Amino acid sequence: MSYIKNFFIVVGLFLLSQLYGLIIGLGIGLTQQSGLNKMSYIMDISCIVLTLLSVWLLVFIAKKLKLMNFSWDFLTKKNVKFILLAFVIARVVVYGLSVLMMLQGENSTKNDDAIIEMTKLISPILSFIMVSIAAPITEEIVFRGGIIGLLFKDYPIAGIIISSLIFGSIHLSTNFISFLIYTSIGFVLSYSYYKTKRLEVSISIHFLNNLIGGLAILFGWL
Repeated sequence: MSYIKNFFIVVGLFLLSQLYGLIIGLGIGLTQQSGLNKMSYIMDISCIVLTLLSVWLLVFIAKKLKLMNFSWDFLTKKNVKFILLAFVIARVVVYGLSVLMMLQGENSTKNDDAIIEMTKLISPILSFIMVSIAAPITEEIVFRGGIIGLLFKDYPIAGIIISSLIFGSIHLSTNFISFLIYTSIGFVLSYSYYKTKRLEVSISIHFLNNLIGGLAILFGWL
């Protein structure tokens, strides 16, 4: 019975994690219906506020479920070293797989292309919040806290594998290499959570990974 309950809790967390995307998508839809090629300031600010509120709501629920503390005491010297090492490993793996993908004639993943197209219609600030803040926090709560920490808390190895595979699957993979890119990132994040028992650690690694793209969007480097 508890497993079924936890399953529906994870499903609920996943649905809540999609809320900010739906909000931004609705804003983009209204913008396009109005014949505009850029979201208005009022709409943009509204999306920023609602996005941050949706992230706060998910964090609030995660704390209530005891999936995370969300306190700064996780920043021990050991955890900081672990975060930096895991981040470097993730980037090296992603870079190597990206080179293989480019050799096959694809310069970026479908997921990255979709994000770039979306950011053309919204402000750089909203784009940065979406990519570098909302995604790392909400995805870690669901895939690491929910799947590994709650649904598979008695079988963490199975949780790591399942979490990584689902994480890779939802990122619009169009071929095996792009699937492997996101699954590898998911594995690094899953292992980091399992090893440290702190969701804040995997969120930090995820944040650093997404920060590269977030800053590129914010400063118009793409």
